[in-house]
Amino acid sequence: MSAVKKYNMQKTKRGKKSYEKGAQLERRVARWLKRLRCECRLRDLVRGKIAKRPYEVDIHATRKELLGLITRHIWVECKACKVKRTNITKLAESARDVRDAYDDDIEKWKPDMLMMVSSVGFDVDALGMASKYNIYCVNAGKTFKFVGKMAKQDFLDHVESKY
Repeated sequence: MSAVKKYNMQKTKRGKKSYEKGAQLERRVARWLKRLRCECRLRDLVRGKIAKRPYEVDIHATRKELLGLITRHIWVECKACKVKRTNITKLAESARDVRDAYDDDIEKWKPDMLMMVSSVGFDVDALGMASKYNIYCVNAGKTFKFVGKMAKQDFLDHVESKY
């Protein structure tokens, strides 16, 4: 077997392993959100105004309030790695594009709240950027812990993200 073929096989195995790790995290986060009275759809596709291809939302969660009269949409991104500033910026920019599509009647929903969940943690710049946009950051260790500016009580009170 050639060295190139062997390398590609190892790369494919790592890719599969990484994909499964991410999918497992998404399922775990969805179960946690359901305990917080959210309905969840995994791997939801949503269109933006500028982007030609749809965005894949890891978890599209919804929470109802005021006896079900108002529905809050939550865009949740899950990372099985350390979250960096670029991950937060990408989430905010993608959400902004979807919001613009919603405003132009291209999309049926827009995210009211943005959440980034990591099984490894967040670097200091990521938390700083998340604070700027009121993005919820959650460490998914043995338990789920809100970190950064936006706390669990803010989430339960439906404090919206500012992106």
